[in-house]
Amino acid sequence: MKKLFVLLVVVGWCGIVLAAEKSTIAVLPFKVSSGIEVEIKGQGGNNLRLTRSIILREFSNQLNVFLAKSRKFTVMDRENISKVMNENKLTESDWAKPGQEQKVGKLLVADYLVNGTINRLDFQVIRQNIQITGEIKPRIVATFKVQFSVTEVATGKMVFADQVIEKLKSVDVRREIPISERKDWILADYKDLLFEKTATKVGNAILGGIFPVKIASISGDSVVLNRGAGAGIIVGQQYRVYKLGASVIDPDTKEVLGSSEEVAGVIVITATEPRFSKARIVSKKMELQNGWICRPLTQKVKNAAPAYPKATPGW
Repeated sequence: MKKLFVLLVVVGWCGIVLAAEKSTIAVLPFKVSSGIEVEIKGQGGNNLRLTRSIILREFSNQLNVFLAKSRKFTVMDRENISKVMNENKLTESDWAKPGQEQKVGKLLVADYLVNGTINRLDFQVIRQNIQITGEIKPRIVATFKVQFSVTEVATGKMVFADQVIEKLKSVDVRREIPISERKDWILADYKDLLFEKTATKVGNAILGGIFPVKIASISGDSVVLNRGAGAGIIVGQQYRVYKLGASVIDPDTKEVLGSSEEVAGVIVITATEPRFSKARIVSKKMELQNGWICRPLTQKVKNAAPAYPKATPGW
């Protein structure tokens, strides 16, 4: 009887370990388009200089931190990636070739690979003369453009691809961040904010393409989501809830493209925790259920949705 008890305990412990295992994701060094460098000389030594290597390192670090905070992946360290690349004598031209992702992924022992290109980084400081006071007030306008894709190593298929364009204006920063926090800001602080916002958008897109936000539990009008504050969930943000329907089949290849979606309701985030978030149901067309997908509700007015069902990659 004692042996049976010990066996059950061991099996149960192994089950917990297996259930806790996460997919491994590796962010490969992004390519930086030629000519992308930033050098601005400000007043009083407030200078900003960004070489291609600095741009690449800082953006990769921000993206890795975001993905790690999401708690959905085991994120490979950049040093380990470089070590594997060097040991196998792989250069940027090798792993960037089409069809090489699966080979690189197996060498890294990763489940997913993130690959991409930083296409644009503009950082301008426009100085405005204020006639009433006679002072010169700088106005910052910055733009960051990134194209990226996610490959599933086991199949070699690109499961997601997108691009993000993030624009940062000093007038918007003044609305978002209290003066008590930014009164001593220099150009580097605006750069950090631009990189963080861009990495957050890219990270959210990657998460949405592989592990979209889902309802974990429901109690009355209260909903718990399976993603927390570290992964881009913000109090006050609204999400549209989708019910997954029938599978969508490619008529040519017979491949399952995903599932059709039906809008089920809208929720708003009320609180965030490190591993989950709480929300309140704003409206619903049907009773919401655990496991249904939630996507951020944008504020932009969009054209009417097409009559055919939207296809969601197979979750």
